[in-house]
Amino acid sequence: KDCYMDLLNTPCVILNGSAGTGKTFLAASVAAKDLAERRIDRIILSRANVATGKSLGAFPGTVEEKMAPWLLPITDVLRQQLGNGFYTHAVKAGNIVIQPLETIRGRSFDNAIVLMDEAQQLTVDELKAITTRIGERSKLFLMGDQMQRDVRTDGLGWLLSLVRNHDLPVGAHTFNSDDIVRSGLCKA
Repeated sequence: KDCYMDLLNTPCVILNGSAGTGKTFLAASVAAKDLAERRIDRIILSRANVATGKSLGAFPGTVEEKMAPWLLPITDVLRQQLGNGFYTHAVKAGNIVIQPLETIRGRSFDNAIVLMDEAQQLTVDELKAITTRIGERSKLFLMGDQMQRDVRTDGLGWLLSLVRNHDLPVGAHTFNSDDIVRSGLCKA
């Protein structure tokens, strides 16, 4: 995880690798710490909402209620790191914001950390829309596992190739099975 920590000085961090390696945990923990210590004003939460398996259909409720099940891997970590009271207050105060991918165009995120989970499900166009939202004093974390891609297009692979070929200010780290910390079963 030390290599990962070296990437935090870049405006965009791509975390790619197996399930259970701590990609989401690490990114959400950095965001929680930065919000609690007032180094940022907001945490923006988003995720590619591509279902695993058969869909339950449309979720009722507000945008936040619809996105809540998709964002549990991130919000669980934020609640754990910040405490439930701080987390709830930050949501009500607009310091933690849920941003559906389909309405991200036109937004600009300054002095924020944007957490985009399940990035392996993103298309090239979606990644262009997301990466161009990052404003001043902000950071984008893209977390995903290319081996768990349920879509045909490989937007994350495209972005990783672009980074390698054009020396972009993007940090990238790939975790492997040796990095799995979730459980012995997950590692097996």
